[in-house]
Amino acid sequence: MSRDEFEAGLGFIAEFLFSLTSVMLMVAIASQLYRDYVKAYTELELKIAEGKAFSTSRRFTLNAGASKQVVFINESGKEVKIAAIEVATEGNLNIDIYTDAVIESHGSRWVSSNLNLGSGYSVEAYAEDGGTYSGGTKRHETIAYGGARNFAVGSLASIGEGIIIPSGKNIMLVMENTTGSSIGISVRFIYYER
Repeated sequence: MSRDEFEAGLGFIAEFLFSLTSVMLMVAIASQLYRDYVKAYTELELKIAEGKAFSTSRRFTLNAGASKQVVFINESGKEVKIAAIEVATEGNLNIDIYTDAVIESHGSRWVSSNLNLGSGYSVEAYAEDGGTYSGGTKRHETIAYGGARNFAVGSLASIGEGIIIPSGKNIMLVMENTTGSSIGISVRFIYYER
């Protein structure tokens, strides 16, 4: 093998290694960018950025043995996705969830807040309580454990993640105080227009 052939062979190997390194580097960068995109932009975060995500909540005092009904209603003409329903409680609760409850009379409508404070967009989906509600199909039963967070197993029950509610539909939470004393509870819906 001549010196020229040897140098040409080394040049080819060097170009091949440079090309291979460049491809590997581009794949590593693309992979990292994809991971960052997927990690940073969940569906909820994208809807917050669009100004189409909302939160609504309310606090109650629930007497021993008493129940409270809360209904989430979608009258928007569009699908609404509930990202989370959070129930925080000072005492134990039985929680039942129904779909398609009959609303005989409306109660107090909760205030909804857009999670993008720079957006004025609103949607006709809301929570209410204090009306007359009946029927529906029971879909879920669970328990919320109460107490201070540092002394109890829980105090937050997260229920209903990923529920899609078509326009004209509703879901109802029925929360029953199973303790022997009055307790404070709070309910929060995080939702967005699809």
